[in-house]
Amino acid sequence: MTEYGDIGGPVRRQLKIADSEFAAVSEGRIRIRIGAAIFMFALIVAVIRLAEVSLLSGSKGGSFYKSNEFVSRANLVDRNGELLATTLETYSLYARSKYIWNAGETSQQLASVFPDMSSEAILNRLSRKGDQLLIRRGLTPKEKQAVFHLGLPGMVFQAEPQRVYPRGALAAHIVGFTDVDMKGIAGAERAFEEDLSQENAPAMTLSVDLRVQNAVADELQKSLVHFKADTGAAIVMDVRSGEILAMASLPNYDPNRPDTSLPQNLYNHASMSTYELGSVFKPITMAMALEEGVTNLTEKFPVQNPLKVRDKFIRDDHPSKTPMAMPEILAESSNRGTAMMALRVGGVQQQAFLKELGLMDRVPIELVESAAPQVQREWQDITTVTVSYGHGISVTPLALTTAIAALVNGGEYVKPTLRKRDSVNPVEKRRVITRQTSETVQDLMRYVATHGTGRNARVKGYAVMGKTGTADKPSVDGYDERRLVSSFIAAFPYDDPAYVVFVTFDEPKAVEGTYGYATAGWNAAPTTGRIIERIAPMLGVRRDPGPATQSPFSGGRAMR
Repeated sequence: MTEYGDIGGPVRRQLKIADSEFAAVSEGRIRIRIGAAIFMFALIVAVIRLAEVSLLSGSKGGSFYKSNEFVSRANLVDRNGELLATTLETYSLYARSKYIWNAGETSQQLASVFPDMSSEAILNRLSRKGDQLLIRRGLTPKEKQAVFHLGLPGMVFQAEPQRVYPRGALAAHIVGFTDVDMKGIAGAERAFEEDLSQENAPAMTLSVDLRVQNAVADELQKSLVHFKADTGAAIVMDVRSGEILAMASLPNYDPNRPDTSLPQNLYNHASMSTYELGSVFKPITMAMALEEGVTNLTEKFPVQNPLKVRDKFIRDDHPSKTPMAMPEILAESSNRGTAMMALRVGGVQQQAFLKELGLMDRVPIELVESAAPQVQREWQDITTVTVSYGHGISVTPLALTTAIAALVNGGEYVKPTLRKRDSVNPVEKRRVITRQTSETVQDLMRYVATHGTGRNARVKGYAVMGKTGTADKPSVDGYDERRLVSSFIAAFPYDDPAYVVFVTFDEPKAVEGTYGYATAGWNAAPTTGRIIERIAPMLGVRRDPGPATQSPFSGGRAMR
């Protein structure tokens, strides 16, 4: 008994040890199996997430494409069918924030594709709140492909319509631009929003001629720089149809990227800025005086004598020592002579005449960017005098252009338009002066170009008529003689006026060759002449073989 008991003790101890080792091994195997299961589960989850990001991104925002319904918008073309605006399908780059693993690294890689965007700027966009974050619109095919090859998770190329302006800044203030939702914001895009946004609408033909627009913009830009003016504007209008063939405003902008331009560059000075335009108003006073029968071409006015109205002395920039008749008064731009005629007509009739010419109201053109004039509340005799030579009333260049067109086209006010005339958009006109008065005004303006302040606008081979205007700008303490608005209004050809051209500069400076002057005869007039020299052949105007300085009052039609 004792022996067996002695043997059993060691055996039991060995069995206990074996059982412990077996239990430890079993527990380790279980732990391994659990760990393997957890690892496999994590791996499966990771694979599913990767698959979701890379394979299922068509609907959830990975590196593939997402499409919006394409918004249709009709093209804009010039009067000769040249494309001004069209709609293309482009791609915008968005980031799905929840799929971005490393925003810093993502921004650095994207910056390598878009050199005009810093990695900091992109990181700021990636750091904004929201699920789908805009990185960039209007990617070029090269940029889109480059981003695609980066293989960044969370990138979405979203197909979107984009309005494109192939001419860039040329005619920008006429054409205008749209917002990202394809809604017209400015210019023709806004003016004709309803027509352009109709489904399957045909291309809309504007009145502008790109050839003429290019010549006008080019000459205006050269002169703006040369004369160091703050702003400039120019208009070319068909006097018979009212069609705007060109309208330029400087500084300019690119309608493809209007958000990158200075706000003031978006401003259309031709139709929105109002100025006291000075002596370009004098042909209007002459026409009014002739229509009212208060004078004639031969009556001489005592412009050599002082003229005082209320407490204001009326002065002339080119004083005369002898009386002058209407042709000399306009050619030498006499304020006194013009004032005397206006006083004979009277303020009531003057206001009525200006209203007939559209100068008391906003120009009835399709553009929303058309400003109303600034008119005196009380129309006293001094108002009648100052308005007669273009002070005391502020109008837009477009308003003045339209009014002068009525004076030289035979006497009919024609409603201006930015849309090419056709059966849907017929000419709208009304008579404002007689044809005889119109022909006399033509003679008077021709005399200004041959013997007066507009001599620098003469163009060899083309009989130009016109009128200069230089006005001091209003200031807090009255008028500032150092700050000028210079303008020239012209029409051609003289024997059968078809086009009117208006050029204006805000605060031009005296430069070499102008002998210290910054007046219209030295800047606006020669600029207008160069414009006419370039556009006349384009418009089919025949050259005039007669001498450029022949006076209409030496045997011309004014003597009939």
